[in-house]
Amino acid sequence: MEYFLLPILLFVLSFLSGMLGLGVAFISTPVLGLFGFDLKHVIMLWSLLLNGLTAISSATAYTRSHMVDWRTALPLLGITTLVAPLGVWILRFVPTTIVWWIYVGVLLFLAYRMAFAPKRDDAQKTAIADRTRIKGGLLSAAIGVFAGFLGGGPGFLLMPTLVMLGYTARIAAATNSVIVTLPSFSAFVAHLADAQFDWVMVGMTSVTSVIGAYYGGMFMAKRVKSRTLTRIFAAALILLAIQRIAILLSAL
Repeated sequence: MEYFLLPILLFVLSFLSGMLGLGVAFISTPVLGLFGFDLKHVIMLWSLLLNGLTAISSATAYTRSHMVDWRTALPLLGITTLVAPLGVWILRFVPTTIVWWIYVGVLLFLAYRMAFAPKRDDAQKTAIADRTRIKGGLLSAAIGVFAGFLGGGPGFLLMPTLVMLGYTARIAAATNSVIVTLPSFSAFVAHLADAQFDWVMVGMTSVTSVIGAYYGGMFMAKRVKSRTLTRIFAAALILLAIQRIAILLSAL
């Protein structure tokens, strides 16, 4: 049953994540937890791999639509890639329950910031100062470590950070999709020694996720405005937080 359900489910999730400019890990991590997979040995590696693949796929769609700010994307890509394995190393010393509660806290904080993000005109070109890009680089280092610790790509933290720094949500999403590619793979390699999953299932879900993320990116580029994007992002984060809180409380 899982061989039929999970590829379809991850296609849908990847479409949504591609539309938001994220790799799928921010949503696949808690969803895969519902199926009873082990967090450290299965879910984190699986989500990190899918995260990198879906980010590349959606980034391809955004690049074709000329929406990526490359002066921001490339430096942050390098920084987050280098620091992501440090978060994976820290995870070895922290209980799983604590990891999930931190995850919930981050989701709620980001949901609040995105729900009340300042309104910006998509038709007006966003001017980003070099000082702002430097701030983004410093923040991306901390974000890369924390994302590796949580077993996800840095995208679900970076996208709202870029919005707070002054980017429109559409440009932030497109730029973010490039930034999250390599960090996901570097964290995946750091986790690989602990892998205990079904490679056939991983292969099937990888294919459907890549397809879903590409079409999600194309849909956003053509049809979704920044204000709508921030509201969708906030709602998705709140739902994920509620779902994970319910699971954590039921285990007490």
